[in-house]
Amino acid sequence: MENKLFVYLIFLLIIDVGFSIRWLSLQHSNLHWNLSSVNNNPGRGIRSGTRSPCGVARRRYGLAKLQAKLCRSSMETMPHVQKAAILAAETCQTVFQDRRWNCSSIITAPYLTPDLTRATREQAYVYAISSAALTYTMARACASGTLYHCTCGSKPDEPPNSNFQWGGCGDNIRWGVYFAKRFIDNVEKLNVSKTRKRKRGNENDEERKNKLLKEEIAAVNLHNNRVGRKIIRESLQVQCKCHGVSGSCNIKTCWKGLPPMIEIGQRLLTQYTNAKEVSRNYVEGNLGQKRASDELLFLSKSPDYCTKDVKLGSAGTVGRRCNVTTNGPNSCRQLCCGRGYRTLVEEKIERCQCKYYNCCYVKCNICRTMTQIYECG
Repeated sequence: MENKLFVYLIFLLIIDVGFSIRWLSLQHSNLHWNLSSVNNNPGRGIRSGTRSPCGVARRRYGLAKLQAKLCRSSMETMPHVQKAAILAAETCQTVFQDRRWNCSSIITAPYLTPDLTRATREQAYVYAISSAALTYTMARACASGTLYHCTCGSKPDEPPNSNFQWGGCGDNIRWGVYFAKRFIDNVEKLNVSKTRKRKRGNENDEERKNKLLKEEIAAVNLHNNRVGRKIIRESLQVQCKCHGVSGSCNIKTCWKGLPPMIEIGQRLLTQYTNAKEVSRNYVEGNLGQKRASDELLFLSKSPDYCTKDVKLGSAGTVGRRCNVTTNGPNSCRQLCCGRGYRTLVEEKIERCQCKYYNCCYVKCNICRTMTQIYECG
């Protein structure tokens, strides 16, 4: 009976700890963020009613109470939050599409699979990429003028060289970081704060272990959030526009802007590969302390993702397409985990050898191509 109670407590704890990334479920949302309100008062009208977009996002898409509150007070930011959820999911799935873990875990939000609740290496990546994506979209939104909260990023401190002058409208990383901290980090901090304030007099050993585990996972999550934002800061690039007769580029105006998000995702993939496993004792001794390093941290071993295991959050690789000509992560040897693969023939029918006749029509042949594909058994 006691073991069952302990498992139940851990289950409740895990649900609470995973709260701050449930907003990624907005990738599936078709909410219309109606910006109207009574007397423009954030405490009244559509912003706070039971049918408000923020209320629906809280109930259906897993926004934490603090996030829903920020939604009501700054609803203008929510289309960009939703865009960040889509961007984080698409980037993660693109980066990991050829690996055993193909980031399918991120699709199930707000219902999180166990591999995103136990402080695994995969959870570290998801926290980092979601924090980075939110910073990214907000920084871009400021520069595009779609948010009245902020404007262009400040001009760089370093002097320009003789080939260009600083100008244009740079991405506002500072405001993006500020918002991401409020929307994501504060949820983790609030959960830990509530845990520490609870009375300790009637706690048993299991409850104390649960509380400490929650604080440890929150500390790792906060660190990985910071890593994601640090990568964003370091990814700013000089981007320029030429001015002059016929594009002669006599005058060049430059600013600091962000590269495509996929580049951020690839940089975080390196951090994922080199992520550092830390012990619970290590985390306990560093709770609340900010690490200057850009290492991703994790506490728990990941499943091998070879076979389906709901309890571990593994979808398995059965039926996944693989490549017989490479030795990389998408090779049949690695992706199929030694189970072998089956060869299928795929027929593709398409128009080909098209020719344009006279003035009015195009005539094409119909071509059939047979392609061999390989699927993990």
